[in-house]
Amino acid sequence: WNKSLTGILLTVCFLIPAHANLLQSHNGIRDAVKQFVIQQQVPLNNLQVTLTSLNKQLRLPKCKKVLQVSMAPGTKLLGHTSLTVSCASPKQWKIHVAAHIDGQVNALIARYPIPRGTVIQNSDLEFVLRRYSQLNYGYYGSANLLANMVAKRNIKAGQILTPGLVKAKKLVLRGQHITIVAQSGGLNLRVKGKALMDGQQGQTIKVKNLNSKKLIYARVISSGVVKVDF
Repeated sequence: WNKSLTGILLTVCFLIPAHANLLQSHNGIRDAVKQFVIQQQVPLNNLQVTLTSLNKQLRLPKCKKVLQVSMAPGTKLLGHTSLTVSCASPKQWKIHVAAHIDGQVNALIARYPIPRGTVIQNSDLEFVLRRYSQLNYGYYGSANLLANMVAKRNIKAGQILTPGLVKAKKLVLRGQHITIVAQSGGLNLRVKGKALMDGQQGQTIKVKNLNSKKLIYARVISSGVVKVDF
């Protein structure tokens, strides 16, 4: 070894960390994205944010301001998504990153076997923690969403309740004698009627006013009751 060679090696050793300190760390970008997702109050426990498109060879000037993260309106913040990360100072830059956002959710499962055609009751249900990425067919996070629902097919004990397993219960049946509620301002009238169609919660169906014999359309509001607004 000679003195000149030793001097060169020492210079290189000091230059490498100095240069690295001038670059934006990838961990900093990941942390900024994760903090942004947390601020959006994503309904996930044990949140995991993985940047799937951040190239290891990417070199960006270190940002001395807080990194700004944004996303296009309407972009979902669960599963696979994309975001924009930008820096304002000292040098402006902007990158688009693909991310996978995952975590655990409280999902409803059947506590007991539920036969086809059975009305779903709260006592039939219980919550379990499941990874969002494993719920490809959807899930229910609230028992209220299953009110007036019936099983479309046999549901096994422990099975996740999904939209494909349930359907809305018919609150009005064709040919059934019903109550027609008519509201106009503060006036509230109730007359007898007959359903000419089956109807689910919130559905508009054709009914017959048994007093006037007129055919009208009304919205199903509860079991055996429809409403007409004037």
